[in-house]
Amino acid sequence: MPIDLSLTFADTKPDVDELSELLTEYYAQIQERLMNVGGPRLSIDKEVKTSIAALDQFMPPNGAILLARDSSGFLLGCGFMRMLDANRAELKRLYVRDLARGFGLGRKLIEMRIEKAREMGATTIYADTVRGNSSMLALYDRLGFGETPRYNGNGNPPELDKYLVYRKLDLEAA
Repeated sequence: MPIDLSLTFADTKPDVDELSELLTEYYAQIQERLMNVGGPRLSIDKEVKTSIAALDQFMPPNGAILLARDSSGFLLGCGFMRMLDANRAELKRLYVRDLARGFGLGRKLIEMRIEKAREMGATTIYADTVRGNSSMLALYDRLGFGETPRYNGNGNPPELDKYLVYRKLDLEAA
């Protein structure tokens, strides 16, 4: 059964309670994936609070938060993007709730943020994901991302590097 979706870039900071609930699910999934590859246990509450405190980095004019909702307005997913400098953008916090998976929403969340980054002047886009996240890695591959070393501006603690895969998309070559 198809799902009725709307995807919009936030003009103002999203509702903190609603976004916190979604990010709690996101970080629980990240924690599970990290632990599956031998990584550390995260403080989900701390990660959510840190993300909420950093929302300004992802708001216009230097970033974008893309929200996916169903016809009732229920938040189904999100994706953050920020400019690292005048030519480089970073995709962060892609999450799609279980009930909205299988409809191409993850791909759409990436494609729309790539286009937004392009509009903002990006010629290179970076992303990261947990090693072993085969569905995310395959999606990045299909969209033309290649593996790259850790990039300047990545906010993950360096001690997580051995558990992460860094990806890069060169928009000029795409």
